[in-house]
This record gives sequence, C-alpha cells and structure tokens, in this order.
Amino acid sequence: MLRGGPAGVMDDPFVTVVGVFCVAGLLLAVLIGVVAVRQRRRRERQLQEWAAANGWQLITRPAVDWARHLPGRNPHGVRVMLAGQVHGRPVMVGEYEVTDAQISTDADGNPTTTSNTHLYVVTVAALQRVQPSVTVSARGRLSRAKAGLLGPGDTAGGDPRFDKAFRIRGAPGPWCTPSLMTAHLSGHVPVPWTMSGRQLITWTEGALRPPVPLDPILRLAHLLDNP
Repeated sequence: MLRGGPAGVMDDPFVTVVGVFCVAGLLLAVLIGVVAVRQRRRRERQLQEWAAANGWQLITRPAVDWARHLPGRNPHGVRVMLAGQVHGRPVMVGEYEVTDAQISTDADGNPTTTSNTHLYVVTVAALQRVQPSVTVSARGRLSRAKAGLLGPGDTAGGDPRFDKAFRIRGAPGPWCTPSLMTAHLSGHVPVPWTMSGRQLITWTEGALRPPVPLDPILRLAHLLDNP
C-alpha cells in the first residue's frame, strides 16, 4: 500500500524499477547516438582520404535536388557526395538516407510504429544536352505478365523483349534506340535510372564505399548522348 507523499511513491518497488529502466533506456539511446556520430565521422575521413588520393572532391550536405527522383523523396537525404570527372564527363556519387515508418497492431489492437532507415548509393552523370524527363525501371513479375497480355501501351520502346522487361515513365523519344534497349537486355547499363535536364541519375541500395563502379552509367550516358 502506498503511503502518502513523495516518499511513499519512491518506496514503491514498481516505480523504482520503471525509473531504472527509463534511465537505462535514455543512456542507451545517448550511447547509440554517440557511436553513430563517431562512425559517420570516421567514414567521412575515409571518404576524404580516398577523394584526395584519387582527384575527387568530398562535399558534405550538398545542395542537390536528386531526392524528388529517389525512394522516399527525402529532401535532406543526401548527406555526403563525391564529385569528379571521368573521361571528361562530370560525375557525382552520393549517399542518400531515407527513413520510413510502418504501423502495425498487436493482438490487443494497439498500434505499433517501426522505423526503418535505408541507405542508397546515388550516381549522377552530366549529359551533353538537355533531355526530357524520363524514368526506366525493371518490371516486377505481375507487371511483366500484364505487359505480356495487354502490351506496354503508349510507352513502348519498340522491342517486345524490352517492353516486357522494362517500364518507361515519360514519352519514348529518339533516345530510345535499338542499341540502348539491347544494352538493357544484356545487363550492361544500370536500372532503374532517370534523366531530367542534363542529369542522368541511377541508384542502388547500400552504403557509399568507393570505388563505385562507373562503367555502367558512363555507357548509358554515352548511349543517351549519341542516339
């Protein structure tokens, strides 16, 4: 039985245990945050060393607008970026972070929110001229079946194999050449990709660890520049 006043509350074993767990949880959260900051700083030093040794530039918190094309569309998701030139073409490689929240319910119907953070390596190559806004992605199993039955619609590239395997968002144009479609079917270019203005953007899930393979995006950029 609780006695009146603050002393009685403090004497309750349940309250004491809850308090201990709260303090322990707070300390654990602080410790996790400190470790995360140290790991991030260590990675940035490693990236800086690699950039200095290979003629690239490391930029933290770059002012780029890539997020509108990326999963989750986090406008502040690009935390670090490497910038350089390969065969005379400006290339940028950044790490993009986005956190999504999934809400589920337990057996009693109480909602539970789970957060998951995803990292992506984003590679951007400069094109020689302004291009229309187009995105090409691989079709899933259901989309392949639908395209096989009903056709790709108005966004057909012209090769039935390509149209069944890939989806074009945006209007096909002179850029969609037989050579480009063959490169997709043979796996020689990255997917998904999007181009907007003079930027060709590709992304894949994972953390930024140079050197990043650049041949696929450079091959795709060459095909887009030379239809």
